[in-house]
Amino acid sequence: MNSISFPKSITLDFNPKIDSQKDLEKIVLDSYKKNQDFFGEKEIDIKIKFLYQRLEMDEICGYKTQDWEVGYANKEKQISIFSPLVFDKVSSHPQSDFDYVLTHEIAHLFTNEILGFGYPKWLREGIAGYVAKQYKIRSVGKIDEFSNLHDKEGWNKFHNYPQAFSFTKYLIDKFGKDKILEFLKNIKTNIGSTSTYDDFVKFFNLFLKTDFNQEVSFWLELR
Repeated sequence: MNSISFPKSITLDFNPKIDSQKDLEKIVLDSYKKNQDFFGEKEIDIKIKFLYQRLEMDEICGYKTQDWEVGYANKEKQISIFSPLVFDKVSSHPQSDFDYVLTHEIAHLFTNEILGFGYPKWLREGIAGYVAKQYKIRSVGKIDEFSNLHDKEGWNKFHNYPQAFSFTKYLIDKFGKDKILEFLKNIKTNIGSTSTYDDFVKFFNLFLKTDFNQEVSFWLELR
């Protein structure tokens, strides 16, 4: 790869004494293209800041982060993520998770830019996990009520990523990527970016011409 092929829409902020720009560009471009392929968009502007110590993530998030927290995407189109060179040293993740996490965080920025919905939280995380193919490495264990995973408060309490990844994959496999993207693009317009769980279920049933609870049951049978 050379600098000409790297999108001007992507800005990298890193420590050149630790990381190689060429290596980072290769990794970032691969994750970026996965999102372009899914969302069907040419480019969006993003900035990726690579971190090297847990304290840096704490300062960015504004609280003491846990050891599994390794990436953060904000509404200002910036991702903060631990460098792949320290990824497994400052977190409970193996180094092999880095590509998945970076793709996941970039997906959040594409979602913010293109889709604009905030709730359901499980669906936002599910879309990011689908693009990153995290359903391949996160097996579903405990099942929570989707009503408990809908808004920010519930998600912060339960944060069931494997369930979100798996059920979102089920929906895309059944209804097709284009139909689900169309559905997602209509959430903010039709029921608001922070809709209630009941409003979401009603819109889901109407738009996809099915029953949400029944689809959950079908998914559980296939797990």
